[in-house]
Amino acid sequence: VTTHANTHETTHATTHATTHETTHATTHETTHATTHANTHETTHATTHETI
Repeated sequence: VTTHANTHETTHATTHATTHETTHATTHETTHATTHANTHETTHATTHETI
C-alpha cells in the first residue's frame, strides 16, 4: 500500500508540475508575443505619423 501511494503521489506531483510549467510557459510566451506585437505596432504607427 505504501509503495502504491508513493507511486501515485509521485506521478500526480510530476504530472501537476509538468502541466503547471507548460501552462506557465504558454501564458508567458503569449503575453510576450502580444506585448511585442503591440509595441511594434505602436512604434510603427508613431513613426509613420511623425514622418
